Amino acid sequence: MNPPNKTSGKGFSRRKFLARSGAAIAGSMALLYFGRSKIRSGLSKLAAETTFGSGITDFDPTVWFAVNADHTITMRSPKVEMGQGVFTGFAMLAAEELDVAVDTIKVMHASTSAGPQSTAGTGMSNSTASLYVNIREVAATLRETIKLAASTLWKVPVTALQTADGFVYAGTYKASYADIAKQTKTWQVAQTPPLRPASSFRIIGKEQKRVDLDDKILGKADYGIDTDIPGMAYGAVLYSPYFGGELKTADTSLAEKAPGVLKIVPDKRWIGVVATTRFAAEKALTQIRADWSFEPDYATKDAIEAITVGKGDAVVMQDDGNAVDELTGDILTSEYRTPIGFHASMEPGIVVADVSGDNVNIVTSTQNVTFMRQTIADQTDLNEDDIQITPAFLGGGFGRRGYKHNAVEAIKLSRAAGKPVHLLYTRQQEFQNGYVRPNTHHILSGRLDKTGKIAAIQHEFATGSMAFLALPMAKPILGADFMVAGHGARIPYSIPHIKTTIWNGELPFETGLWRGVGMFANTFATESFMDELAGKAGADPLTFRTEHCGDTGLLRRRKSLLLNLGKKAGWYTPKADTIGRGIAVSEDRNTISAVIVEVQLVDQKIKILRVIQAIDAGTIINPNGVRQQVEGATMMAISAALYEEAAIENSQFVQTNFHNYQVVTLRDTPLIEVIIQESTEAPSGVGESPLSPVAPAIANAVYNLTGVRLRSLPLQSALDTHYRKDKRDL
Repeated sequence: MNPPNKTSGKGFSRRKFLARSGAAIAGSMALLYFGRSKIRSGLSKLAAETTFGSGITDFDPTVWFAVNADHTITMRSPKVEMGQGVFTGFAMLAAEELDVAVDTIKVMHASTSAGPQSTAGTGMSNSTASLYVNIREVAATLRETIKLAASTLWKVPVTALQTADGFVYAGTYKASYADIAKQTKTWQVAQTPPLRPASSFRIIGKEQKRVDLDDKILGKADYGIDTDIPGMAYGAVLYSPYFGGELKTADTSLAEKAPGVLKIVPDKRWIGVVATTRFAAEKALTQIRADWSFEPDYATKDAIEAITVGKGDAVVMQDDGNAVDELTGDILTSEYRTPIGFHASMEPGIVVADVSGDNVNIVTSTQNVTFMRQTIADQTDLNEDDIQITPAFLGGGFGRRGYKHNAVEAIKLSRAAGKPVHLLYTRQQEFQNGYVRPNTHHILSGRLDKTGKIAAIQHEFATGSMAFLALPMAKPILGADFMVAGHGARIPYSIPHIKTTIWNGELPFETGLWRGVGMFANTFATESFMDELAGKAGADPLTFRTEHCGDTGLLRRRKSLLLNLGKKAGWYTPKADTIGRGIAVSEDRNTISAVIVEVQLVDQKIKILRVIQAIDAGTIINPNGVRQQVEGATMMAISAALYEEAAIENSQFVQTNFHNYQVVTLRDTPLIEVIIQESTEAPSGVGESPLSPVAPAIANAVYNLTGVRLRSLPLQSALDTHYRKDKRDL
């Protein structure tokens, strides 16, 4: 269905599409600036409840879909598939309204030259949530558009037509969508019909195998790294190995004579090589003698000192009641820290650029096509309209592919060499020259009343920014990164007196989005502290939490999920003395996740036996996909909780690859059970929320087993430190 001519029906419902699209992000920033004094007085609600739209404004079905002669329907996705399963969910939503089987929907990435575009990129767990209604409406509009075309062909009133299994029926008339498309040269886009009620769903909410599963298992799926263009050369780039390092001098004479080298391309902050093979390009880099200016001796301790409560700019996020005055008498105070973390996705950053005159075609693994296009235009002499980008499958994203990229370098190398260039970040460059999750510091104080409930609580935390890399204009507006790094910092319980303050520290390296963003670090601190307060009150940790939940909104859902989890996971059943059991809960933009973890100590090492995750993410499209996301988030959380930590020496990261950056392995995999709570709420995100409560649940389980309270990540390192200091077995 790619007609040469197209007219829009008078009733095409664009208004509600635009209202839901979230296309006004830039306008929102301007609004924030002019109203920043008022905004800063109520940051808690804004930080906790702000949701982001799809960033899409074009909902013409002929832009989204093509009806093919082989009776399949191509859907162009404005969101990228990076393992989270959005292609499957999108196919299910479309199939539901189109009256076709899911396997007839062939989902592919939209490119800048074909398909709908998203200014919001792919992230924040909002792809399915923000498009749940939109995709169904576009698909339903396509269905009615096909019926309208059949009505014209058959001279039958459109009200007499019905659809089923990819066919249109009317009395003795019957034709497939493909047959009708073949006979239609000019399309009149129909008015958007009412959507089908949930009671009539045939596909949504049912188990569905991933639509991209077979190709990925059989190695047929093309990731960015697989891109191969005839005549393509390979690039390699030498960046500063030091934070803030600037190129002083460089001797490229040996590299220029190296086998296979086609071009040496010097730039202000890097030197590039184009060669016939990747090995030749990377080998030539080792023969460049570069001298960098930088500030030496920066180490991990300096990052810890910089990110400490009391240093940097402070912004009050939450101020309910009068917590400061109420925190007197018998006060419990605890400190927590989380370290710098890498994204460590399997596929490093990749761009293939083919420059031809004033035009460039790019194939890349990216979470944000719009941002890439804009930054290329800003940093080169190319116009945005002359930059064509085709996304490929991503071998992991986790926020790392959202903003910083090497597309500009690839373009300059391609232009210099006069041929397409395949440019890949090395793993060391991903670690050293990408961006990282910032370290954090938390101080929590609380007081119980006479009944054992929390009377007042305060959370002060320090962090580097996570959003300012992408939105540098936001820093003078917001003062601190409460939207992202501060996400999850507020105390989401019913307590009379609460205060939350964020201290924004400065770091000499780039920090940015990491899966779960601020939720991961903040939930570790707040949910560990909730356990400590429960212990002080002599209360059961699960009951203590439910007693601080109200009966409305998200707190009601939180309480219900905790009770459901406790019942199904056997929280109140006896356990062996050699097993520790811990619980934690979090919410992430209308999704509630709660987890119970059971652990043992084996040779003084934490062994996770069982993880029971419960999630309330509103209406569920594909339960199978939800379980996969929760299981993946659980494993990533275990990795970050137990092992992951980036260290700094001499103004560079110590870790350069997986040989010295420990991550979770198959032997660490516990029994993972997923409880999906039924809900009629609107769909919300699944990819990030289950990550956040895992670390505090593990720490709480270790305390339950040993009596040792671990207040810093990674937990295994914290436990090792305890052993070294204590010199005794637990």
